[in-house]
Amino acid sequence: MARFDVVICGLGAMGSAALEHLARRGVRALGIERYAPGHDRGSSHGRTRIILGYYEHTSYVPLLRLA
Repeated sequence: MARFDVVICGLGAMGSAALEHLARRGVRALGIERYAPGHDRGSSHGRTRIILGYYEHTSYVPLLRLA
């Protein structure tokens, strides 16, 4: 049976970034995602967003293109 030091549940923006950083440091990490890639239930977008201090606005598109 495989053993891991860390298991990350949810591989959205934050979970996948955490998994990558742990793996680069040699940590035996496993990432688990419940939904298929591109789903609409992420913590950083849509109705399930955790951070509600801002909202989608047309001004974000030009900022994104500049970035």
